[in-house]
Amino acid sequence: MAAWHGTARAGAQPEAFIKGHSWRVGDVMTQPVVTVVEDVPLGRVAELMAAKRIKRIPVMRGDEMVGIITRSDILRTIAASVPDVVAVGDEAVRRAVLARLCSDLGLDRGAIDVTIENGSVSLWGAVESEVLRDAARVAAETISGAGGVRNRLRIVAN
Repeated sequence: MAAWHGTARAGAQPEAFIKGHSWRVGDVMTQPVVTVVEDVPLGRVAELMAAKRIKRIPVMRGDEMVGIITRSDILRTIAASVPDVVAVGDEAVRRAVLARLCSDLGLDRGAIDVTIENGSVSLWGAVESEVLRDAARVAAETISGAGGVRNRLRIVAN
C-alpha cells in the first residue's frame, strides 16, 4: 500500500481525504465541538449552524449535555409558532399577553399580572409548576411587540 504523502495529487488535501474516506469517528467528526446553552435564541442557533455548516448542536446545562437541537427542530418551531399580530403600544402588548396566558394556558387572571415598559414584558404572580412558568415566558415572547420578557412568576404548591 502506497503512503499518502507519495501518492498525493496536485492540490489534494490529506485532511479532506481522511474526512471523506475514513470509517473512524475521530477522523470524520466535526471539530471543535460547537455547543449552546438552553436559553440561546433559536435565531442564534440557526446562524451558528449556517456558519459552521452543521445540522445538529449539543445543548448544555453547565457541564452536562441535556439535548441536541437540529435544523428540523428549528424549522418545525418556526412553522408552528408564527407570532400573533396585535395593535402596537405597551397596553396592547399587555392585553395580548394576558389574553394568551389566560386562554391558552388557563392561568387565573387573579393570580398573575403583566407590566410593560417600552415593550419589555414583566410577568408577576404565582403559578403551580416550573413548566407553567416556562410556558408563560414562551407565551409572552411570541406576542408581536414584546421586546423581551422578565419572568418573575413564583412557583407555589397547589
